[in-house]
Amino acid sequence: MVDHTFKRFDIELDELDALIMSMFKVVRKNVKKGLRALFEGNVEIAKLVISQDEAANALEVQVDELARSVIVRHQPAASDLRQVFAATKIVTDLERISDLAASIANNTIELNGYVPSQLASLPDMQEMVLRQLKDARRAYKRQDVQLAQDVLEHDQAINAAFAESQRALFTSMTEHPSEIGHYMALANIAKQIERIGDHTKNIAEMTIYLVVGHEVRHINRDHLAELLEGDDDEEE
Repeated sequence: MVDHTFKRFDIELDELDALIMSMFKVVRKNVKKGLRALFEGNVEIAKLVISQDEAANALEVQVDELARSVIVRHQPAASDLRQVFAATKIVTDLERISDLAASIANNTIELNGYVPSQLASLPDMQEMVLRQLKDARRAYKRQDVQLAQDVLEHDQAINAAFAESQRALFTSMTEHPSEIGHYMALANIAKQIERIGDHTKNIAEMTIYLVVGHEVRHINRDHLAELLEGDDDEEE
């Protein structure tokens, strides 16, 4: 991070980073507990996840307020402005991930402790999405473009596992009509995990934007590779 004449500016940027790292930690724990509640049929853990969603919401508010304060007080430019802008985008995705963890918990409560024998590819999706969240956090912390790009690529595996889970679960619905409500809840959970993957991908894209100064959400991978290989002509 560049040193600034106004020490207060550096302190506030550090505070912004610290809040985001805290939010990463809270949100990943919520997702992990939400999925644990599902696989264990543990309604009490599910209720805890729902209550802890408020912590993620509070952190999002703190980041937004601090980001506005930084812009008004210091009028940042170039990479500093990108840092503030990226922070507001990243916490929005993190807050939505926490909401999805709470939705998973709500579906688990609907199952009321019942764990169907057919979980399709949900355990694999759990492993992949938790790894994605961990890698997205590391990429942001280290400003590691390559790791962020890996997150983008690995999202395809989550999408494939989601498609497989839907096929398996709908097959189970036809074979076991008496359990259709349970399998519908699992289908909803699979969709929520897939959406967590989408939001994690958004975070990785904003990390790349933060580092290289290019919007990458709507370009193909070949163009992205060209941008990352180019000379760094960022403003001084």
